[in-house]
Amino acid sequence: MIGTLSEGAWKDGVFHFPMRVYYEDTDVGGMMYHARYVSFFERVRTESIRGSAADVDYLFDIPEKDGGPLTYVVSRLSISYHRQAKIGDVLVGHSMVTKVRAAAIEVKQWITCEDDTVAEAELLVAIIGSDGRPRRWPADARACWTDWYNRSQSAT
Repeated sequence: MIGTLSEGAWKDGVFHFPMRVYYEDTDVGGMMYHARYVSFFERVRTESIRGSAADVDYLFDIPEKDGGPLTYVVSRLSISYHRQAKIGDVLVGHSMVTKVRAAAIEVKQWITCEDDTVAEAELLVAIIGSDGRPRRWPADARACWTDWYNRSQSAT
């Protein structure tokens, strides 16, 4: 039987997403490059919003007359590394909203391997228009972020 990784899922306001470390993610010794963690954190965030009103595709399709198109920019990222991941490891990325602002969100993310923390990140992700200037969240996207934030707060 061939093992597969599942899609991610929300539980108690935290999104969980499994990922495998491939050869392309590692150095010659099979250890994951430090910069690849940023890509893995991005995958977790992207999958956490897929199909929702906060999805980048949804925001980018907002017509100009309605204030769009909109997109995301990471304006602050801080990563702490706890242990090295290696080729073949199955990691689980976790993401939760820690604050909803008018034109941004604060997010805490962490990656685990067999329940041990591998790396943690704190981010500030802003929403901008096609001119590169900050915009307020559309009501439906803000509702998604607020719901995910509220669920994480009630679970802690």
